[in-house]
Amino acid sequence: NWWKFFVGKSAIEKELDSEIRFHLDAAIQEKIAAGLLPQDARRAVMLEFGGTEQVKEECRYAHRLDIVETTLANLKTAVRFMRRSPGFSTTIILTLALGIGANSAVFSAIDAILLRPLPYPNPGELVVLHQYNRTVKKQSRPIAPVRLEEWNKYNSTFRAIAGSYTQDLSETSGIVPERLVEADVTPRFLQVLGITPELGRDFTPSEEHFGGPHAVLISNRFWKHRFHADPNILGKTVRIESFFVPIVGVLPAGFQFPNKDVDLWTPVPMDAPLAQNRAYTWFTGIGRLKPGMTIANGRADLNAIQAQLGQQFPQTDKNLLAEVQPLKETIVARARRSLWILFGSVTLLLLIACTNIAALLLSRTTERTHEISIRYSLGASRGSIIAQLLTETFVLALAGSVLGLAVAGAGVRIFHSLAKALPRTENITLDWRFALYTLCC
Repeated sequence: NWWKFFVGKSAIEKELDSEIRFHLDAAIQEKIAAGLLPQDARRAVMLEFGGTEQVKEECRYAHRLDIVETTLANLKTAVRFMRRSPGFSTTIILTLALGIGANSAVFSAIDAILLRPLPYPNPGELVVLHQYNRTVKKQSRPIAPVRLEEWNKYNSTFRAIAGSYTQDLSETSGIVPERLVEADVTPRFLQVLGITPELGRDFTPSEEHFGGPHAVLISNRFWKHRFHADPNILGKTVRIESFFVPIVGVLPAGFQFPNKDVDLWTPVPMDAPLAQNRAYTWFTGIGRLKPGMTIANGRADLNAIQAQLGQQFPQTDKNLLAEVQPLKETIVARARRSLWILFGSVTLLLLIACTNIAALLLSRTTERTHEISIRYSLGASRGSIIAQLLTETFVLALAGSVLGLAVAGAGVRIFHSLAKALPRTENITLDWRFALYTLCC
């Protein structure tokens, strides 16, 4: 009765105790029938039987061996079944692999893009800031430099506020010109994000003032591509337009703000004459809320400041309001709906695959009625036949799951190469959680 192994240790032990008591009682009755007194009969039986715990352990050992031998025999029979029916087995394995692989790949993408937190300290505190004109139905626009600095100076709900904007440029310090994306950033940019350079330092106050020395931070990708990860990169220059700008730091791998195409970050002097014009809007704002502050608190705070600025500068600020949104929502908003629809589609695909496989297995079992009848006639129990059928199904499911992981790996590579418009695709990977998810499917 191998199936009792799965019922639990207590059931097996109770049955073992009952059988030992039965044998002892039967032997004692035989001794009494032979003329011994009951106490003498019990003593003689116990001496012949030996220690009950020792006998129990021998029975347990034999029971464990029986379980292992039965399982190995079932596995061998399952493999022979797959060899005898290669078309049937291949159909089930490929169907499972397609459903599980597609499901796992899309689940990996959803985890990396939608579920996993942003790679910054306390990412829930980060928000994106825009300004909009209340008369134009909330059309978000970049923020004027001087207005961004006023929001940073007068607010009471943010640790700090910074901003950035991007532009394309040609970098000509290499053998051939190279098109790069540059992000022009305000003071406090890395401070708001909670990031420190992997090599070198952040910009100094003098580099962030009008007329100060030039400086540039470069991406980890550009450092490896152009400079071959040279550890002595600090102090070397890149040519931006007609200026040779010294490199003061290398940002960590995976840092991709404001977007994944940026290779250079340069400081913008907020005291430059052009930056004082309130009508020139440049920056997308990024802010970090203080602990305990909500987005609603931050929005109300900035709008109170903006109301005062509207009274002070009615020509440019009268109708302006601040918009505050979570940074993660801004990054993944466009991808969320399409990813969940895709996940629903592949989940439905997996359910259809499992339904088809169940139908195939039931049909196959019906065809094997003659074989099962013969096994019954030879003395096989109902439990052993059910165990054999379940083992065959398990082997097919395991093979399909393993192949499904390979399909999922290919799906992840497809996301990396073809879905470049999606955010955070570089974070899509398979790990043990997805392997467990696949096996549970």
